[in-house]
Amino acid sequence: MRFLDNGIFEEDYRISFTHVGPDDLLTNKSFLLLMENLAEAHSEAVHMTFRDLAKNNMTWILLNWKLQVFKRPKSDTMVKLQTWPVFANKIFIIRDFKMFDAEGNLCAIASSKWCLLNTSINKIARMPDNIDSIFHGFKNPYVFGGNDLAKLSVPDSEAIDSDYYKIRRFDLDINNHVHNLNYLNYAYEILPVNVYKGPELNNVEIYYKREIKYGETIHSTLYVESGIYTIVTEDENEEIVHSIIKLY
Repeated sequence: MRFLDNGIFEEDYRISFTHVGPDDLLTNKSFLLLMENLAEAHSEAVHMTFRDLAKNNMTWILLNWKLQVFKRPKSDTMVKLQTWPVFANKIFIIRDFKMFDAEGNLCAIASSKWCLLNTSINKIARMPDNIDSIFHGFKNPYVFGGNDLAKLSVPDSEAIDSDYYKIRRFDLDINNHVHNLNYLNYAYEILPVNVYKGPELNNVEIYYKREIKYGETIHSTLYVESGIYTIVTEDENEEIVHSIIKLY
């Protein structure tokens, strides 16, 4: 891992068989997993990891993901991942990503939105006033051209399918909530079989609204509009929206 002169944080990764699907191509979940790992490595380099924050009863919370895939690397190949923060205010920080294959071809771009949570009172905390200097400044362009990510909404159309799932222990993360990437598992489970078994959709947007905890039962609902598959995850009584995911 290394910092480039422009403040970009960079690391090389080997794609393993655990990162690919039956077609031997990197999955959307693995794209985001590798990017999340790089974000943690970057935070470690600037002393802003979960462990560092825990000393002050703080933790990172992810609010959004947006991913666009251009090329899917195969297993047992090397990729280069880059990340850099592009914007911050008092409430959140935007972190962008690029992935390149061994030949330098752009494989994917992504953007993520994070905030800090005060775990002692379970409320959003203010970003440090010097957050720009902590991450070596915000000098690089946005991969999607904006300084925020969309708050997705529930479609107005009729749902075409739904499913229930009880949260297991293996769904949880370091914060004892469902890990953000497991929301994709629930979304893929409800996709039509022909879509799930076909080529993976190259665009992913995830909007996290409310955490999901161990033992809770969630209700996932599928909508389709103009080739866009939207999965809304709610509590079992359909009163609280936990997440909205768009795949296209």
